[in-house]
Amino acid sequence: MIARLLVGGLHETGQIVALDRDQIHYAHRVLRLRPGDAVQAFDGLGARWSAVLSGDGRDAGQLRLVERLPALPESPLRVTLVQCISSAERMDFTIEKAVELGVAVIVPVASARSVVRLDDERARKRLAHWQRLVVAACMQCGRDVLPAVAAPQSLADYLAGRARDRRGWVLAPLAGQSLRQAAMQAARDAPLHESDLLIGPESGLTDDELAQAGQAGLAPVGLGPRVLRTETAGLAALALLQSAHGDLV
Repeated sequence: MIARLLVGGLHETGQIVALDRDQIHYAHRVLRLRPGDAVQAFDGLGARWSAVLSGDGRDAGQLRLVERLPALPESPLRVTLVQCISSAERMDFTIEKAVELGVAVIVPVASARSVVRLDDERARKRLAHWQRLVVAACMQCGRDVLPAVAAPQSLADYLAGRARDRRGWVLAPLAGQSLRQAAMQAARDAPLHESDLLIGPESGLTDDELAQAGQAGLAPVGLGPRVLRTETAGLAALALLQSAHGDLV
């Protein structure tokens, strides 16, 4: 698989694009590229180019754009994953795999039973870390548009600001309807182009939070008889929706 680099300001064939220090380090120390090696450059907004690493010395720091390439299409279903923040490795896993599965937006939230508590400084650091994970996942899986990661917020704030007429679901173990049933019913009423998924923390959402989610327009749904961990529940739900209404075949 050809190496990919996220680079801004891609415009025309023959353009020389300067790499910053982090990009040079990644190209030479991680990807082991050398001057003359072919790469793909993408700008995170949908543009993809074939390019060649150029410049003098072992740490050449430029790309020469060769040809604009067709971008990988995004899923026709835009899913916003509202994920209660889990411990570092679990949250990283969820974000990385959600990007691979085609998520459009990730909203990290803190609920009453969330184990992880972030003050303002830690929240800024975690957001920057998650955004770097998104970039790395896009480079690996071939996506040309970077999914957005919202700043961490409380679940109450998210629910208060949510548009109630927007389609969405919250995973609830005792829900009488499955997500598959609900999604198929929604598609029969109108084409399903976007939806929200709220996933609780390790210990689940409280009854009050489930009630508040319902008042905010999120319908309770289940995924079957097994209890899934928070880091896999959202991924299972996302895969189900992408299989039924997106581009996962």
